[in-house]
Amino acid sequence: MFPVNNIVKHKEWEAALGLLKLNRYKRYDTRYGRQIRKTRLQTNVLNAVFDITKFPSTSTIVDLALLINIHPKSIQKWFQNTRQTSKKKGRMEDEEEASLRNEGKNEEFSIVDISIPTLVLLIENAKKQFP
Repeated sequence: MFPVNNIVKHKEWEAALGLLKLNRYKRYDTRYGRQIRKTRLQTNVLNAVFDITKFPSTSTIVDLALLINIHPKSIQKWFQNTRQTSKKKGRMEDEEEASLRNEGKNEEFSIVDISIPTLVLLIENAKKQFP
């Protein structure tokens, strides 16, 4: 499993995120029309999650939003835009064709739920890249 000195236990992370979820609507600015630029850390974490899955689950998006302090809708839009950009560049088309050949039918990509310790490790790795 994970070393105790590197990461807080899974249950403690779930409890901490649960408390943050109770107050999540107070934390985010609800005014429309304001676009807030993401930091390099936030962008790197989002790219790391995108490398794992192109379609994160709703719970993963909410947990990630709380951990990197971005509104969940902003994360959802970021994934939509990044999927569209990568599709235009042809990166996802090759994956789609390969999956269609392997399965023999037209299926959507599956939604993936990433665990909290994995998200924390991704954030810690991104922080190490930018001291």
